[in-house]
Amino acid sequence: MLFLASLSAVANDAFLKLEQSIKGLSAAESIALLDQFDLTGSNFDAESQAKYYFVYGQQYEKTRQLELAIASYDKGIALVSSLAVTDILIDSYLERSFAKYLQTNDPAVYCEDRTLALHYARQHNNSELLAKTLTQNAFCYTEPTTVQQGIDLLSEALTVVDKSSALNLNRKALIYNATGNLYRRVGLHQQGYENFEKAYLTWQRINDKEDMFNMQHNMLSEALKLGDWDKAQKSLTVQFTLANEAKDYKDLLFFAHLNSGRVALRMNDFPLAIEHLEKAVALHHTSKESYFKTSNYLYLALAYLRIGDAVKAAEMARAFKQDKHFSQNQQSMILQADAIIAMDEAKPIEAVNTLLDVIDLEREANQSVISNQVIISALGHNDQLVNFENQLLANRLAINELNLVAVEDKERIYQLNLMLLFVSAVVLLTLIIFLLLSRRSLKFRAEIDFLTGLYNRGQTFTQGQSLVEKAAKKQQPLAVILFDIDNFKTINDTYGHHVGDLALKSLSKRAKALLKNSDLIGRIGGEEFLIVLPNTNMDQAFAISERLRHGIASRAFHFDDISLDLTVSMGVVNNIDSTKSLFDLAKIADEALYRAKYAGKNKVHLAAECA
Repeated sequence: MLFLASLSAVANDAFLKLEQSIKGLSAAESIALLDQFDLTGSNFDAESQAKYYFVYGQQYEKTRQLELAIASYDKGIALVSSLAVTDILIDSYLERSFAKYLQTNDPAVYCEDRTLALHYARQHNNSELLAKTLTQNAFCYTEPTTVQQGIDLLSEALTVVDKSSALNLNRKALIYNATGNLYRRVGLHQQGYENFEKAYLTWQRINDKEDMFNMQHNMLSEALKLGDWDKAQKSLTVQFTLANEAKDYKDLLFFAHLNSGRVALRMNDFPLAIEHLEKAVALHHTSKESYFKTSNYLYLALAYLRIGDAVKAAEMARAFKQDKHFSQNQQSMILQADAIIAMDEAKPIEAVNTLLDVIDLEREANQSVISNQVIISALGHNDQLVNFENQLLANRLAINELNLVAVEDKERIYQLNLMLLFVSAVVLLTLIIFLLLSRRSLKFRAEIDFLTGLYNRGQTFTQGQSLVEKAAKKQQPLAVILFDIDNFKTINDTYGHHVGDLALKSLSKRAKALLKNSDLIGRIGGEEFLIVLPNTNMDQAFAISERLRHGIASRAFHFDDISLDLTVSMGVVNNIDSTKSLFDLAKIADEALYRAKYAGKNKVHLAAECA
């Protein structure tokens, strides 16, 4: 027995040295060191081997090699599951559940391990570990109808946790995190935000960048629920900073772009949303969290739909639907994708019914959220958390004020519910109207410049190319005019972009009135316009250009108390040698336009003169 004890002491000492060697290394460097370690010749007992696999799993987890992490925890659990309950058995179950959470985001998958960990923790004499296990199990009760069970577990954790000043900072942060999760499940989003922020500040004290980022992710979600865009933007700034600092966690930049897209989508800045969400798609390879990668496609589908690109929206919705293992507790998201696909397949009735199902789901969830019993339980837990904080923070918080905030939040829930029902009805009506008019509306928005009412760049070149090809086929003359507004930047800088937009609209209207119905005019850039004149030779094109130039310059434009004299410079070209490409003609006209600018502006320059 003395010999075996001696071997065990040597093995434990070797393991401690191994752990010490890993400190300060990156996750990839730690894995390389562990790969070189000879476990079979180490004389490690079963518990030390389980600790070895636990450390291995943690390093794989940091690099998001989740399958390898889970396999390492499996090996450790198998080694000690038949022995007396130890800390490492419970910790291995908890850490394996976290790896499964990262892999699936599905409580039905990752909570099984947390339940087993709690079963063993109740048999084990370690109150600190029991508090940790109770807290992590509280995250498993994600539905409003099961929040009460999560409250009970957190309440038990608060009774057994060490409340001394030496309390583990991770434990404090985890309790705040679990409490924030509880509050958001019952609709108390302000309280949720505050607890996630407390968790963030606690993890900040030990510079745990991964958990700091996770809390900023949660804070942003709560800020979106509250409609607090300032909080959301501040959170995004912190997220990008952490993503740049924490190089070991390669998926943080993916999440920063994903969250930026979510914020832009909620703020109705759909082009910006698409820009960030597409960047997030490009970073999918850096993350193993399939739930968020799949969600990325649905957000993109919604953003493309809002700019009128129904084809791209349906493509993204179908990409979302390819994930057959997407969390089934997110039925609302699945139904939204189904509605977009049904619209693309010209099934408006099916699309409307699917959207009605979304509304029904949201209403059922809200009814659960505002259950009196659930709110009373949440607020009761708030009282207990306040007592806990007072012991931790030496009465720096005022109980009466916090209780008052809790009561105000309860009243706010009822008000928000009424508002949500009203907004849901309005949204449903809007969606029905949108579906009925979608074909015509989407086509119009895809072709027309939203500001001037002229053709946009894509449609101008599409329609113009057809006219060029038709003229070439019939051997008819055709002219192209490229013009822009002189000194337009000065107008924006002097009067602001609002007046600049009014100038663009008024000038477009005047220019169109000076052309025939058969002539094509479109806005192809900021203050740049393209005109295609079928069956028009160079002399006629020059006369039309002069008429346009004079018609714009001769009369001032009036916007309230502002009077502007606008001029334009023009470059003109005709289809010499039966040129078949509008793009080539536009390039030649652009060179002539440059000459007109160089000659003093407010002039017409013919391409023939450039030769």
